[in-house]
Amino acid sequence: MGQHSRKTSKSASVTTNDTISFSGEGWQPSEDTIIMLDVNPQVLDFGPLGEKRRTKLETKIKNLGDEKLELSIVDYPPEFFKKVKLSKDEIKPNQTAKLKVELERETEDQRFQKSITLVAKGDTTYRFTIPVKKGFEDKVAAKKEAESGKEKSDEE
Repeated sequence: MGQHSRKTSKSASVTTNDTISFSGEGWQPSEDTIIMLDVNPQVLDFGPLGEKRRTKLETKIKNLGDEKLELSIVDYPPEFFKKVKLSKDEIKPNQTAKLKVELERETEDQRFQKSITLVAKGDTTYRFTIPVKKGFEDKVAAKKEAESGKEKSDEE
């Protein structure tokens, strides 16, 4: 089962002239799998090395639930990022906050895969992680680009 599941057991009994018992085990999702946030984009991708130097990116975090959530940044590698900042520290239902990320100058030309961990607190506390990368191409996009380049050269 998924990493956010837990094993659970249930049992019931019926008493008549004889006692009849039923029991079983299964997997039940833990509460933290029902987070009501939409993160878009889900991955902050600073692109391939050596091309169009993007040093700033942002993602939108939308509250899809029906309760106000307090947001906070709890972990990120500070040696890689000059700035990691939320536009709001709370999001009301159906509202959006932005997470803004800026690279340190020393990391602009480095290949990396890191992450930023945030906490959303409402009636329940949720932790979620946003991956951040640079220098790792999307294999599907790279394949499509290679195929379109091949088609152009075949036409010439």
